[in-house]
Amino acid sequence: MEVKAHTIHKSKKEGGKFWRTLKKYFFTGLVAVAPIVITIIVLWWLFTRLDSILGRFFYLILGIKIPGLGILALFVLMVLIGWFTRRYVGRTLLKLMDWLFARIPVARTIYSTVKQLGEFVQQKRQFVFNSAVLLEYPRKGIWTIGFLSSSEPVVMDRKELYPVFVPTTPNPTSGFLIYLPRKEFKVLDISVVDAMKIVVSAGMLTRAAQERELPSEGGNDTAD
Repeated sequence: MEVKAHTIHKSKKEGGKFWRTLKKYFFTGLVAVAPIVITIIVLWWLFTRLDSILGRFFYLILGIKIPGLGILALFVLMVLIGWFTRRYVGRTLLKLMDWLFARIPVARTIYSTVKQLGEFVQQKRQFVFNSAVLLEYPRKGIWTIGFLSSSEPVVMDRKELYPVFVPTTPNPTSGFLIYLPRKEFKVLDISVVDAMKIVVSAGMLTRAAQERELPSEGGNDTAD
């Protein structure tokens, strides 16, 4: 009886281990496949929706549905609109639209928000941080990665101060803008991209670069 009970217990243990291993592999596969599947679904949804904006008109004219023709036409239309709005007449019409929507209670909120978002995205394409820096923030003894917004200082209260953006982790699109004298931060010997990887990954990526640039204890490793 003892041998039989031991055999049953061993079988249950092996069966439990098998199911745990199977479950582990299942979730590993799910994590690997889910981003690919979701990305394909989202892209296909965007493709069909954008293609249908002008694709239905081509279908009425041609009598056949050509996938992608609507997106191509939409792209050409946006290029033509962009070209037109850079001309005097186009700029005048845009100012007229601004004036018109600014006087409609609900529409002006939506219009101004979307317009500001578009302007921000357009400016962001041209915006590049000068370099990655290391500073003691929010207090002495705690070192934080920041990004130098400009290599030219600004004069405040008769002091030359440099604008430094301190991002939040893991979302670097928000953060704090602080002004520091040159001696209060150190320019890191890594690229802005590598420094941003450290911030986004909470220090898990490019750890070697991070450890190489951390100052020695005592804070004497600031820039000259």
